[in-house]
Amino acid sequence: MRDRIRHFLTALDTALVPVADGERLDLYHLGRSALVWKHGFVAATFDVDVVGIEGEGRLMTEAVSLFGHATPKAREHGLYLQLVPPVLPPMPPKYKERAVEAMEGWAVVRLFELEDHDLAVTKLNRFVRRDQEDLRQLCDEGVLDAGTLETRLEGVMWSRKDWHEEDGGPEYAKAFANLRVVQKYLREGVWG
Repeated sequence: MRDRIRHFLTALDTALVPVADGERLDLYHLGRSALVWKHGFVAATFDVDVVGIEGEGRLMTEAVSLFGHATPKAREHGLYLQLVPPVLPPMPPKYKERAVEAMEGWAVVRLFELEDHDLAVTKLNRFVRRDQEDLRQLCDEGVLDAGTLETRLEGVMWSRKDWHEEDGGPEYAKAFANLRVVQKYLREGVWG
């Protein structure tokens, strides 16, 4: 699966070279495809999730028009480029500062791997079965620390008005309840 993602991103890079005019396209990778890419997780995915907003830049718009959902290029590769708004997962503050560029030698595309705690936080709010599987695998890899994970989630709370506890934000309570499940697994090896 990792090779498939690499081929997909290489094709994206190749397609953007003629229109880039020296610009670079920074992609902050998240979701299941990020776990396959960074950690070699054995998991199926149909999209390459990156942080972004429709219309946020000329190259991003071009990338989505060429490799987005249901495009000929997406069908050709069996993957599509999926923009995920930064408020949706949600993204911890300063995640870009902690991300590391994956050195692949592309001319236009610059793929950034999120720090593991930042990636984990993006899975705490939705917490569907796939998110839980991904979080358990990150725990089993030994790359997560319970305290750091809580600090990053608290950062989300204070950076987003709709997440402040005193405002009664339901997203806050849900994400922190899910965090407790992950922390229990990290500390005691018990999920649930």
